[in-house]
Amino acid sequence: MKVVDLEQRTDDWQVWRRDGVSATSCAIIMGANPDKTKLQLWRELVGLDTPPDLSVIPQVRRGKKFEPIALQAFEDKYGQLGLPICAESDEYPLIRASFDGLLADGSPVEIKNLAETNHLQVLELREKSPAYQLYRWQVMHQMIVCGAQRGYLWFWSPKHEPLCLVVDRDDILFHRIVDDERSFWQMVEEGTPPAADPMRDNLPMEMCDEQAWKELAEKRRKIEVDILAAKARLKELNDISSDLESQLKGMMGQYLRADAYGVRITQYAVDGGTDWQALALDAMGDNIPAALLDKHQKEGRVSTRVTVDTNFQEQVNKPKPMPRVRKPAKADQEPLPMAAGFWF
Repeated sequence: MKVVDLEQRTDDWQVWRRDGVSATSCAIIMGANPDKTKLQLWRELVGLDTPPDLSVIPQVRRGKKFEPIALQAFEDKYGQLGLPICAESDEYPLIRASFDGLLADGSPVEIKNLAETNHLQVLELREKSPAYQLYRWQVMHQMIVCGAQRGYLWFWSPKHEPLCLVVDRDDILFHRIVDDERSFWQMVEEGTPPAADPMRDNLPMEMCDEQAWKELAEKRRKIEVDILAAKARLKELNDISSDLESQLKGMMGQYLRADAYGVRITQYAVDGGTDWQALALDAMGDNIPAALLDKHQKEGRVSTRVTVDTNFQEQVNKPKPMPRVRKPAKADQEPLPMAAGFWF
């Protein structure tokens, strides 16, 4: 392991992280992160997309604030000091990690200060919790950097008891991580995109008839303008209609029916609807049997939501950005086409 003299969360540290594979990227590259795909991460690293600013998220800011306190709590409980350092793998320098705490025996400690509901879930499910299943990849990446046989996930909360869960070395899984991270980083260096995930990534235009999509999109934008105008007019008419009906009902006094001059009004009582979920909870308590829920589960369906930018103007639209190639193809090697990675 090569220790890098950098203070975490500084500008120099951010540059260093972007020039290699960080521990937080491991779960994404291994397809285990539900919030980001390999293609999305690749687009950020080659400069096509701007990474989201996580510092504005309250839970992230809260976690950073409590991190020193959480590390101190770990040290007090287990009698070991954890050093927050940055390091790179000796064998694979592109694999690098920023440790919340590195113990004297070389084992990493990763601190997680989760939202209250998630922390309670970890206390209940332990290694089976979604949080452990996600963050264990981060610890395994760190173990590859420092060569440790064991790492620790320290789930700390200012309100609830903390929990330390162990992540043991798995040589087969470690080789997979190293191979996949090296392969991914080569794609970053050469500007070759990884395969898109049909369930989570946007359709790459290279995989369809882009001209046909462009023509249909233009027609759809124009129709959306008419739809919005019609909706606005319909709302206006409904508001006028409601106001006239209120005035007519005000003239009826105690009468529930009126029929004159082409307008018929009938007023009638309607029983309130039944809150079936609340009824079930009252009848059976919070623990409704899973078999009963499955029995009454309606068949799933695929919904479609279309969002149209009516202000889109093709003539002033910016040209497509190109990926920042860190490692150009060799002179005797044909450059890979941009679409090649999408077909694997």
